[in-house]
Amino acid sequence: MGLSEFITLLIRSFNEGIRRNKLPVCLSLVALILTTAFALTSNFDERPRYRRFVLPEIEKAEKQFFDQMREAEQETEEPARALYFLEGHRRAKNVIQVVESEHPMTEDGKKAQFELLRYYTLVDEQFEIIRTEMSNNDSYDYIGEWKRANAQLLPIREHWLRWLNAPNR
Repeated sequence: MGLSEFITLLIRSFNEGIRRNKLPVCLSLVALILTTAFALTSNFDERPRYRRFVLPEIEKAEKQFFDQMREAEQETEEPARALYFLEGHRRAKNVIQVVESEHPMTEDGKKAQFELLRYYTLVDEQFEIIRTEMSNNDSYDYIGEWKRANAQLLPIREHWLRWLNAPNR
């Protein structure tokens, strides 16, 4: 038996199966078409699920980051202040890991999550720049530079917050 004969037999068997099971085949085809149409045209809002399952992890990591940065700003003694600052950098990297581990399903959710990830990636880059300058200049105002850099970056994070806090559809 050659390959062409084998393919011919498979096609005949397939056609015979469809001929014998017309009703189940037709119902399956209708179900497939309707399910695909609903999936492609539905306006699914994932924010309630996102708020319930994803947001607590992100909020926890962000709280730890912002708490460390607040401690660094409030600390008056220099060695402790630098340690809080360095710990804040580590916590920012942790937020990146948490955000990367979550995957929204909708296009809007993916865009918003990307903006949050972009914010923390740029925060990490700013920390690297500030830390380099700290090692070169002992009198460098790294907290002031962090505040300036963060003020410029916060609008990026606001995109994510606007999506997250928008009313449900």
